[in-house]
Amino acid sequence: MRGLKKGFTLAEVLITLLIIGVIASIVIPGLINNTNEAEYNASLKKIYADLSNAIKIIQANNGGSVSVGEATYAFSWGPLRDEFCNVMTCVKKDTENNVFEGKIYKYYKSSTNISTNTLNNTANNGAVLNNGTSLSFYSNGNCNGMNVNMCGSIYVDINGPKGPNMYGKDLYFFWIKRLNGTGVFSIIPVGTQGASSFTLPNGCQSNSTDWSTSEGCTAWRLTSPDNMP
Repeated sequence: MRGLKKGFTLAEVLITLLIIGVIASIVIPGLINNTNEAEYNASLKKIYADLSNAIKIIQANNGGSVSVGEATYAFSWGPLRDEFCNVMTCVKKDTENNVFEGKIYKYYKSSTNISTNTLNNTANNGAVLNNGTSLSFYSNGNCNGMNVNMCGSIYVDINGPKGPNMYGKDLYFFWIKRLNGTGVFSIIPVGTQGASSFTLPNGCQSNSTDWSTSEGCTAWRLTSPDNMP
């Protein structure tokens, strides 16, 4: 008969919805992962730039000195933290444990937890920036560390206590370096070539179960973010 219109059967509609669901389950996780990776990349670049700028200002304000790398400052993290907070916008200064809220962190793309007293020490000094970034500060007693004149270090969680709480994702590690033969300090990412450990490519590995194969992910994400292992 003329004028009759053929519609979709219930079975056809269900099959179409099933196909759409399968495609979505494949595509959406990848899109979310790409978005997260882009956020990690951008946040890490920003904090690296901010810390690098901050240490230049600290030296300019203090006649070239930084409270790091001398016997006076050996493991005296408070002065170092305060110097950075004087030139960065810290909304909280507290113990490391309170700053990182006692969160348990994992090695890169691993189910293995980092030592529970890392980033959870009640004696160490930390700070929270106005964008939610958590920091903790460490000073060496000299500037002879890691074969790169390392004087101290800074742990950074770019999104605070939020997940995934993992090296190479939202947790990163920087060294405070003194240029050989001078008093000029700079910030370098852990994993930088020439160091005695944590260097790339072995310093960043998927399914990492150790410091030496996780802390170098800081340099890897900064230098080659699209090729993270």
